[in-house]
Amino acid sequence: MPQITKKDDNSKFQRINTIYKLLANTTVGMTITELANELNVSTKTIQRDLYEVLSEFGAIKEGRYWKINPKIANDNLGANERIVLGILDEMAKNAGKVFYSKAHTLLSQVSQQLEHPIFTSVNSESLNDEHIELFEQIEQAIKYKNEITFSYQDYDFLVKPLKLVFFDGFWYMLCFDSKAKDTFKKFHLKSIQNLKRLENSFEVSQDIEEQLRHANSIWFELKEPFSVRLFIEKDVRKYFERKPLPSQMFMGEDKDGSMEIEVKITHEMEILPIINYYIPHIKVLEPQWLADIVKEKVTRYLKEL
Repeated sequence: MPQITKKDDNSKFQRINTIYKLLANTTVGMTITELANELNVSTKTIQRDLYEVLSEFGAIKEGRYWKINPKIANDNLGANERIVLGILDEMAKNAGKVFYSKAHTLLSQVSQQLEHPIFTSVNSESLNDEHIELFEQIEQAIKYKNEITFSYQDYDFLVKPLKLVFFDGFWYMLCFDSKAKDTFKKFHLKSIQNLKRLENSFEVSQDIEEQLRHANSIWFELKEPFSVRLFIEKDVRKYFERKPLPSQMFMGEDKDGSMEIEVKITHEMEILPIINYYIPHIKVLEPQWLADIVKEKVTRYLKEL
């Protein structure tokens, strides 16, 4: 591995990559103080990177010195883990050149063999250095439950950040709007500007945490879910079996191979795009009001042809 030269970019991703390379290129090891001086950051930052991240990827401490144990970093990865890393590496390509250059460096150091026969096509928006820094700020605010302020479409917001989520190729932040009686809201990550993390702290109930785990699209709402019953023709049944919808339950099948399923959602737009995609091989059985929405949209479309 070639010797890493010092760079001014001390973003989290670049910093961790640089620490790994510095430790991998020394047999004696380096102290936390030496690493902090090399990267021009605090010793606390280096300690956090080593203990919370790099210790899982082969970083070990011998006395005052840290080094990379290649056996831990590489030999403990089985075939399944290497395949997963390969898939992640391919997916990172779709997030833009800046993100991929950083993700690939770290992933390749972990697996040491990313020449894999895997291809993925994920239609994902690109993230540059500014967006990655924004991602890290929000991530820390969520971790330590600090309120944040930011500008969004010419409006200023004060919110309690809850989750960073990836839906349909886009990154979003789920949060409570502190200025609007903790109304549940979502914001497109790349559209957030002038973000500041505050000292104000907040708490999130276990009930809210549990509900957030069931978010399956940006249309998700923090409210009581309702059931949707769908009839699936045999021609498309396999797609719902290969990749079941969140909360999908099998309700029965007909002799011709068609089946009925039930899903729980909090907003009709969580299911309408899927219904539209599979028409005419899918039918809403319940609730009737949702079936009427689909019928009205199809009727209007046919009239405009």
